[in-house]
Amino acid sequence: MSTFQLEAVEAISLSPTLVVENDPAMQERFRYILSTLGCDEPQIVWTESGETAMQLLENQRFGVALVDIGLPDGSGVELIDWLQAHHPQVPAVAVSASRTEETIFSALRAGAVAYLLKERDDLELSIGLRSIEQGGAPIDVAIAKRILAWHAGHASDSPDEPDAALTPRERKMLELVVQGRSHSDIAETLSTPRLEVECRTKGIYKKLALGSRVEMAHTAGDHFSSR
Repeated sequence: MSTFQLEAVEAISLSPTLVVENDPAMQERFRYILSTLGCDEPQIVWTESGETAMQLLENQRFGVALVDIGLPDGSGVELIDWLQAHHPQVPAVAVSASRTEETIFSALRAGAVAYLLKERDDLELSIGLRSIEQGGAPIDVAIAKRILAWHAGHASDSPDEPDAALTPRERKMLELVVQGRSHSDIAETLSTPRLEVECRTKGIYKKLALGSRVEMAHTAGDHFSSR
């Protein structure tokens, strides 16, 4: 069995869910969305701060953590980074109103398995969480655009970055996402199972994170060499 096939079947449980979110309106949305996925109130633990989230994670097991990027006591990216260092078995899903490359890349570098935009409606967020539960990594149109733009500006034949380059198939998939095509349509167009379309995004996210780490390392190297 290939590495991709192994990753494709790594489904996760949404229960119990840790929701790190300080906006009451967004809390209510998640309460409803999670209930539609079979995760009712007793299976959800709420907190508004990163510090409390760390304490909860030290004392309780969770199936997944939904982490707002903008927390009152710090960045959700820092919490995701801490989570991956101390409890890597708990998948972290970044939730944000920001679609900037800096925020997206930072969350993925920290170890987020997916990046959901708050601006999307409840159905879209529900579909995204369902994809995560099935082992996939949902990708938003806005994020797909950012990844394509990043890849166009940073694609390299350098032997130092072989794993960061998107394959023609991955790029085609992103282009279809940007066109607004559904996963079913993309699967049919690429003659591949729908689950593979959803799960292949994991590989794209990993490459994006790797590529941005390599870029940061090169930038740091240039900085120190010029001192």
